[in-house]
Amino acid sequence: MLNRTKYFRKLCLSGSFLVGLISLSSSANAQFIGINADVAISYSAAPGKADGFSVGISHPAPFIPNIGYSSVSFKDKETIGSDNDTSSVLLDTATTIKTINLFYNVPFPVVTITVGFGLGGVETKTTIVENVSDKSTSDSKDSVTEGFFHIGLPFWNTVEFHLGYHLMSFTSIDITSNKTGDPFQGTYNTKKNYKGGMTTIGVQVAF
Repeated sequence: MLNRTKYFRKLCLSGSFLVGLISLSSSANAQFIGINADVAISYSAAPGKADGFSVGISHPAPFIPNIGYSSVSFKDKETIGSDNDTSSVLLDTATTIKTINLFYNVPFPVVTITVGFGLGGVETKTTIVENVSDKSTSDSKDSVTEGFFHIGLPFWNTVEFHLGYHLMSFTSIDITSNKTGDPFQGTYNTKKNYKGGMTTIGVQVAF
């Protein structure tokens, strides 16, 4: 009977020790808050280099979405001939897309998955030069919807490196619709489809 009592005490102590270790491990792995910072490496609709970034703040509260912000900008320069080839126009356009987004972190074995959506706007500022001498400008704005995902690889429960893709969706824009000055001398197709995907790489640091 005494041996059974000693064995039961040892079993209780061992169980308590194991539960304590699990609790400590859970506390160590629990993320209080995380900061995401990403930089764009490309934007599919940009004719050349694009500058962009994405930032976000994660929290441990279940069901409540995290919040973030995305931005991408690029330039487009093009000469377009008129329908009757009697004149031409040079368009120098700077485009900026900005969104505020909500996202969730989905736990997976080994990797982490983040999915989200956002709303924002796209703005174009165009310098217009027709037939070398006639210079004017045009600014336009439109709304944007964003859908994105990140795939991350965590290290030490505090740092995560990830790859992301942000799809920016909106209708085609006529970048000369708000042209200042005199009307065009020729007829040009100045509609642009700048919707596309921003590929990013980044890091999350958890506190």
